[in-house]
Amino acid sequence: MGDPRTIVDVFDQNVEQYASRVALRVKRDGRYVDVRWDEFGERVRQFSLGLIRLGMKRGDHVALLSQTRPEFLFADLAILSAGAVTVPIYPTSVAEDVAYLLRHSEARLLIADTPEQLEKVRSMKRTLPQLERIILFDGEGAIDGMEAMNFDAVCQLGREADEEIRRRRAHWRAAISPDDVATIIYTSGTTGRQKGAMITHGNIMFVCRSMKELYGDFLTDEEVYLAYLPLAHALERMGVFMQIYLASTIGFAERLDTVGDDLRAVAPTGLVGVPRFYEKIRGRILEAVAERSPWERRIFSWALRVGRRRRMAEEKGQQLPLRLRLQHALARRLVFDRIKAQLGGRVRFCLSGAAPLSVEVAEFFADIGLPILEGYGATEVCGPATLNRVHHPRIGTVGPPLPGVEIAIAPDGEILIRGGNVFKGYYKDPVATERALRDGWYHSGDVGTIDAQGHLVVTDRKKDLIITSGGKNIAPQKLERIFGDIEEIHDIIIVGDGRPYLVALITLDREVIVRWARRQGLAYQDESELIAHPRVRALLEARIAEKNARLASFERIKKFAILDEDFSIEAGTLTPTMKTKRQVVARTYRHLIEALYSEDATRPHSLGEHERASRVGDSGNRTSS
Repeated sequence: MGDPRTIVDVFDQNVEQYASRVALRVKRDGRYVDVRWDEFGERVRQFSLGLIRLGMKRGDHVALLSQTRPEFLFADLAILSAGAVTVPIYPTSVAEDVAYLLRHSEARLLIADTPEQLEKVRSMKRTLPQLERIILFDGEGAIDGMEAMNFDAVCQLGREADEEIRRRRAHWRAAISPDDVATIIYTSGTTGRQKGAMITHGNIMFVCRSMKELYGDFLTDEEVYLAYLPLAHALERMGVFMQIYLASTIGFAERLDTVGDDLRAVAPTGLVGVPRFYEKIRGRILEAVAERSPWERRIFSWALRVGRRRRMAEEKGQQLPLRLRLQHALARRLVFDRIKAQLGGRVRFCLSGAAPLSVEVAEFFADIGLPILEGYGATEVCGPATLNRVHHPRIGTVGPPLPGVEIAIAPDGEILIRGGNVFKGYYKDPVATERALRDGWYHSGDVGTIDAQGHLVVTDRKKDLIITSGGKNIAPQKLERIFGDIEEIHDIIIVGDGRPYLVALITLDREVIVRWARRQGLAYQDESELIAHPRVRALLEARIAEKNARLASFERIKKFAILDEDFSIEAGTLTPTMKTKRQVVARTYRHLIEALYSEDATRPHSLGEHERASRVGDSGNRTSS
């Protein structure tokens, strides 16, 4: 078949060469079953032929609105293998966003997972004249007389396809070029309308080849991967494509709330996740330890200290003393292996991307023998642009560039990227494309530095940088990572542009606060009353004061408000990728922010129904200088 030029080429080779090997692990009726490569290939071929019989043509845009499940992958490859373009949409997207993406992408077909997703389209159908057909993975439905066909029915059409349809697909398949657009992935839209990044077949193959070159024999066809993040996210989509490139096994989590059980059942060899995923794992480990006996808690603390000493010695290139090696072997047996067993028992490494990973979380995982390899990238560069190396990760950095990728820092600190992973441009947006692609470089909008070892350190979003009224330049994301390490904090947004000092809007981790209240014997009627409790505010004041003490005076949080509701997609304060929309938050809570800067915010007081403001000081409500 020759050297593969596209991920479709790789997929077809796998189907031919590894027909009887396990390609997928899928949960059916509560247990995982194996799907061979030949079965995988046949399902993709059937669905692709069925789509062509329904009118799909080469170059058509086909929207995929679905949870992460094997049918998403069947559909994705079926679309790509006919020379059409996949437009993935987050299943959590609200109706208005779904309609905008369908309209802007000019999708002629919509493939959704459940009838519930059809409700998002129903009210907007009149604004989507180009939408000709809808297909459902599960169930049936109809909108304004347009019947939604079932996935299995489309596959049956494919099985019954005549030779003309088969020849048409083969012709379109053979005509696919690396420069052809494979997918349009819409960016998360933290500052405005989402933009459609056009990712080519060549972009996808460049990243796969670069990752394989980077990790060499460390990544093999024996890898097992668990897909659980939304496949509309470039991180997960490239994670899955990478497994196809390796001809390894892809398992699918049943649901987000079953990921813990699915990890143990699938037993992946590596983990790919966003920082929140690793934060939750760490939090649950520490919660479980807190419930154990004093003796077991002491063993856990001792093991962490041993792991930390080993990590620090290795970072310095020092040879490990015999005593430390023996201690670490015991710590691994008593503690670390038991933690790894909860993740399936075979995890060798972890990858993190999409948002900054806190140093505290990175150090914790490194200390227990599961180093997180943090990387940096964007939808516009087809996922990763930099990544830490397996044997020499540098905590606090996102690693050096991938092979074949160049990173430069502009005079104003902006991170620039050049390489075969850089996208083709934004769909139907030449102005945004011209701003993003200049002189062969992708202008990321992020600010960073490159250290002496060539590792990239990302500071913040260029547009998010705060300049106080005193002229101090502050990177809010850096501070949000520091304060976000506070166990009781779920989310934090720091405000202060053009202001004399910094303030923060905080949402609490309700599970942590409820457990704390139980240990304190605190009486309350409901969670809203607990969040507004003076002792909770006092706890947060103390925690923030501890962090403030290690910061420059202009970086300290002087006042904060505890919000009664979490940021959410539904409220419009989070993107589908769970990134905070700063401008929306600032508008939503503008009166609260103004109150934090008013003189009467020098003591805790009511702001709205349950919101409270506090001034952080050394004691009581005195200001920390």
